[in-house]
Amino acid sequence: MKIIHIISSLEKGGAEGNLYRLCQFQKKKYKNKIDITIITLIKNGYYEVELKKKNIKIFTLGLNKKIKFFYFLKKIFILRKFIKSQNPDIIQSWMYHSNFITLFIHQKFYNRIFWNIRHSKLNIKISKKITIFISLICGLISKIVPSKIIYCSEESINFHENHHFYAKNKTRLIDNGYCEKSYYPSKPLRLNFRKKNKLKKTDIILGFAGRYAKQKNISSLLFAFSKIVKNYNNIYLFMAGKDINSSNQELNKLTFDLKIKNKVIFLDEQKNLLEFYNGIDLLILTSLSESFPNVVAEAMLCSTPVLSSDVGCSKKIIEDSGFLVNGNDHQSIVKSLNESLYVFKNKKIRWKFIKKNCRLKIKNKYSIKNMSNAYLENWLF
Repeated sequence: MKIIHIISSLEKGGAEGNLYRLCQFQKKKYKNKIDITIITLIKNGYYEVELKKKNIKIFTLGLNKKIKFFYFLKKIFILRKFIKSQNPDIIQSWMYHSNFITLFIHQKFYNRIFWNIRHSKLNIKISKKITIFISLICGLISKIVPSKIIYCSEESINFHENHHFYAKNKTRLIDNGYCEKSYYPSKPLRLNFRKKNKLKKTDIILGFAGRYAKQKNISSLLFAFSKIVKNYNNIYLFMAGKDINSSNQELNKLTFDLKIKNKVIFLDEQKNLLEFYNGIDLLILTSLSESFPNVVAEAMLCSTPVLSSDVGCSKKIIEDSGFLVNGNDHQSIVKSLNESLYVFKNKKIRWKFIKKNCRLKIKNKYSIKNMSNAYLENWLF
């Protein structure tokens, strides 16, 4: 079977990580029975080296952000020629821009095209106007292209079908999948993280993992944390992600104004979050919008409980193996944080039960094997 995936880039991100895990697993399992090529629209990036080691071919269109009409036509011609030369059995695109570009592929491939939508919803306040516009175009044309539309959350399905006019008869739901060998609980990693950051055994460490973006609702998280620190002398918030660093003036000002600068540690973007997940006591997700938040499942695989806003699949993933915030405002976050910390401090047996169960939950329900099988089933039948 010859499969072509189309994605904007191979930089670190939720969709990119999911594609990486899927390709890696399928290539390992099916070896020479499966031929995988990834087309990137912009650039290759973080996952490129590891994918090439698995004999996965990568081809880039090299589009830039300032796209002129004739330049775009030239790139479309290159894409059409490449697709024709490869004659793939499956063309799986990932996210809006990649879905959009499949509209320019030769019509004879339309029944082999599968779209992947990773957002739960688009909002003018937190989403780019061009992204909303592209999604609307795709929604209107979705009755012609593609063969099927794959989503990773019910919330995403409801939004795109009801607000962006995506074809309902092509809808398929596939949960994200994770490898239990990539994320796991480790006492040595926990000790190393705490030693490296000069933390005491009694210190309570909250964690945030995500890029600096309006969608992540970081200001509400920090405001809530500024209220929590008044009740705990030994609590800290460690934040990891793109643009979460000391060069970020907005973040610096916010922590300074809230008088929590010495309590919040910026770790910037990390190559691997395994040690981070093991080092913290509780992961916090306060996003305004998510579809299937990878950080929730990854932390849970490390037996690290999660407190998450009720967005996308968070409630479905966590269930009784963690905590949910009933609202995205700082008052709701404060209330839920206090409840979670009470369990952490005073209900040791329950906390141990949550830690054990959160890993088992992801292993059993959201394995990479289950995800791979679901993709194959949808591609072939």
